[in-house]
Amino acid sequence: MIDRTAPIGACGLSLCAALFFAAPTLAQTPPQPAAAQPAASAWSFSLGAGAIVAPRYEGSDRLAVGALPLVEISWKDRIFLSSSRGLGGYIVSTDAFKLSAAVGYDGGRDEKDGKRKSGKPNLLRGLGDIDASAVLNLSAEYEYSFFTAGLTASRYIGGSDGFTMTASLGAKLPVTDRLALGLDVHSTWADSAYMGDYFGISAGQSRRSGRAKFNAEAGIKDVGATLSATYKINDSMSLMLSGGLSRLIGDAGKSPVVAEKNQPSGMLGLSYRF
Repeated sequence: MIDRTAPIGACGLSLCAALFFAAPTLAQTPPQPAAAQPAASAWSFSLGAGAIVAPRYEGSDRLAVGALPLVEISWKDRIFLSSSRGLGGYIVSTDAFKLSAAVGYDGGRDEKDGKRKSGKPNLLRGLGDIDASAVLNLSAEYEYSFFTAGLTASRYIGGSDGFTMTASLGAKLPVTDRLALGLDVHSTWADSAYMGDYFGISAGQSRRSGRAKFNAEAGIKDVGATLSATYKINDSMSLMLSGGLSRLIGDAGKSPVVAEKNQPSGMLGLSYRF
């Protein structure tokens, strides 16, 4: 069910931003002759906007449509400000390998996000809200030819105070000079703090909600895949389309707060690179 008026949860926003920036890139314009080359700028800017669809929270059976500003700014390939990655910098940056550290934001979860239609119960009722938090990310990515492998460790400061690790494998295929396709598969492991807050029901929550206690242990919480396409309109402007499906597994999939294990998401976006 798609709700065009409800706000998209924080997990939906971050996921769709990741979908946007995971889209395959196309080759840049060939270098000009040395005499014609302008002075290189230390800054790189990419601004865009997208229409997104995503679950209201991890495990929701309702989708919401919203708008999301998309920003990628970097300085000398050392410091970046990104809608998906946050504010950070590269510790190591080569053509094949990048290691970065960044501070991002997670909006937590509101109890009201569990509201459902057709008389179905709110699976989050009585569980309270999960506060917003800062997220410290350490990411490594290796690229070889058309293939990439990545690993991101995330520590939540506030909110769940949890820890997650996401591994991904991707491939990008230039179809023409203007069109490229991409495929990414990924999986996330979460510690007991994250799992307990997002998928568990504590003794206190059990008393308030009248539902049985559920202990969500640390483990792999999801596996998923993303398909994407990038069409280069001109040297500066690109159109991107992404669609993904994640499936909650383990204790996350068994959780009584999960209405739907399969979590679809997608986005259509336009970006302009300066």
